Amino acid sequence: MASKKLTEAEIQEKIRKVDGAMAQEGMPLTKEIKQKLYNCITGKSTYEKERKKIIEKYRRIYG
Repeated sequence: MASKKLTEAEIQEKIRKVDGAMAQEGMPLTKEIKQKLYNCITGKSTYEKERKKIIEKYRRIYG
């Protein structure tokens, strides 16, 4: 991520934009996904970690 620290308002605006784009496709974001995005943007998690969690979850379900 860029070295510039985002304000809370900027973070929320980014999440709203993603949610809006997904909603136009009939796939609005859940609170859980919005929280994951927030964590990635703020550095509490990474895209790679969240992706790995999702893959592991569905491998347990579907083999």
